[in-house]
Amino acid sequence: MTACFRQAVFVPPPVCVVADELGFFAHAGLEVETVLIESSTDQRDRLLTDDVDVGVTAIDNLVVWNSGGGDLRVVAEIESTTPLRLVAQPSVRGLEDLRGAVLGVDAPDNGFAVVLRHLLGHHGLPPDAYEFEPVGGVRERFEALRSRSIDAAWLGPPLDEPARQEGFVSLLAVEDEVPDFPGQAVVAGPTTRQAGRDNLSLYLTALDRARKWLHATEDEQILDVLTRGGYGPASAQAALRTRPASLAPARAGLQCVLTMRDKLGMMPDHAPGVDDLYDGRPLGLELRS
Repeated sequence: MTACFRQAVFVPPPVCVVADELGFFAHAGLEVETVLIESSTDQRDRLLTDDVDVGVTAIDNLVVWNSGGGDLRVVAEIESTTPLRLVAQPSVRGLEDLRGAVLGVDAPDNGFAVVLRHLLGHHGLPPDAYEFEPVGGVRERFEALRSRSIDAAWLGPPLDEPARQEGFVSLLAVEDEVPDFPGQAVVAGPTTRQAGRDNLSLYLTALDRARKWLHATEDEQILDVLTRGGYGPASAQAALRTRPASLAPARAGLQCVLTMRDKLGMMPDHAPGVDDLYDGRPLGLELRS
């Protein structure tokens, strides 16, 4: 008997594409419905109301979501790091040109906006040097760039590639600047982790099968599967670079998120600690050291 399982994503990540294209979800007895979301707020609300079973999201989102009383946890990390690029209008020649710029974000105080504040500050641009404009997830940020309503934004695979093909410029990459920054994670609420734990286990088993396939298969074959799933050549290469060694998150990655927030003065009241961000029971694995 096939069970329905709902994943809320901004864009389908590589391990999910592989698990779908190669039938790993079906083999596990799951019919996985992919819900494309427009913002982290939409994703949070769907998770908290059990409208979806899991979400694939930035780990930093949980710091804010759970400080407000949510009980969401990382149950797997599906990238070794997040291959984000700060992509800007063709007229922008460097980071200094972002003074006075409007930067598109999902939300100004959580998710990837935090690492953006961190990196801009590191390169000499304080928060008052630019303006954050909430426009939504990666697809919405891409369209905002194309409409010229923003000057720059984080983009990731597979959308950073067509952006560069259209003449937008890449200013910096997270994986070059913050080696310990964690990849996106599968996040689940208490209902999925408890009443729905059997289906969650099947889902994670399929993702781990996809992860192992990504490590055991020739690059040419991987690129073919990811291309069928909507990834261009450069985006597929990024997926190869960020193949996770394990679905268990690294402690250093979770600590990186919290340390970055703390240094920026953005730690909310009742913020979770490292051990409060991850529930290792579904995978049966502890945080990696």
